[in-house]
Amino acid sequence: MNSTRLAAKCGLVAAAIGTLTACEGGGPDPILSLTGSVEPVETAAGQRMRSVEIVARSDALAISTVHGETDSAIPGLQNVTLPSSPSDCYGLPPRCTATEPLTGVTLTISLGSFVRNLEPDLDSHEAVLTKNGITLTDGRGGRYGPAYRQYGAWMDHAGFNVLTGVAQQEDVAGTTISITLRGAAAGGALAGSRPAKSATWQGLMTGTPATEDRILQGDATLTYDMASQTLDASFTNIVDLDRHAAHAVSEASFADVPVAADGTFGDGTVGNLVRGGFKGPGHEEAAGVFEQNGIVGAFGAKLQ
Repeated sequence: MNSTRLAAKCGLVAAAIGTLTACEGGGPDPILSLTGSVEPVETAAGQRMRSVEIVARSDALAISTVHGETDSAIPGLQNVTLPSSPSDCYGLPPRCTATEPLTGVTLTISLGSFVRNLEPDLDSHEAVLTKNGITLTDGRGGRYGPAYRQYGAWMDHAGFNVLTGVAQQEDVAGTTISITLRGAAAGGALAGSRPAKSATWQGLMTGTPATEDRILQGDATLTYDMASQTLDASFTNIVDLDRHAAHAVSEASFADVPVAADGTFGDGTVGNLVRGGFKGPGHEEAAGVFEQNGIVGAFGAKLQ
């Protein structure tokens, strides 16, 4: 294991265990044990090559509410929330904009930005683990600042990532303030229709607490019911990779989420929502974002 990948994987748990001895000595990888995963079966470079083609044919993107903090001396501006709705997404490849209603501060996210955020834009980008047929990668630093991280994956028809430590500066009422933001995004090539039969998709979720930059991971299960044209989404076994422990909220779920004729789905409001879509021919994949119990997350799953 090279030193960069060792830092990406073992460094996640250094604070919790106080040492990297287990990893350096060739012992069990604590992240793999914590998440029930295996060593990555592909590289970050391999995902980058695939992502370029996926973005070129993508027609759908969903983003979560974006949360963050500023260095403003004004109490009302020290914590910011930037909501976004499907109507705030546009273009091909698609992009979505989240806007803080009082100040007009915005963050625009596109699938193409994740392609640009792979090396060399990032200081490091390494495959971390594989589970449920999906390999998660951890990207750090680069043009969004030294604290920036993106944790997620490119499947065959979609990509999903949680973003933390997004640093930018904005002019608010004639004063320049620094802002650190976090959120989630998922998108790809829509299937263009509802699934033709009831089915289940299994995969992974990545996330962060809405109020703090930490990386969460869990399992994702989506079940579509053809009769009601709705799906149930559950996110389980949620763990905190930075603290090397189960997250305080280990599960999140949504029931009876309407699925539209074009294969998109969505329900809920800021703080308690899920939105996304079925991707690829034969509805091979599903990807989206969710918010619940203080978690902001993204997910991707494959047809079983």
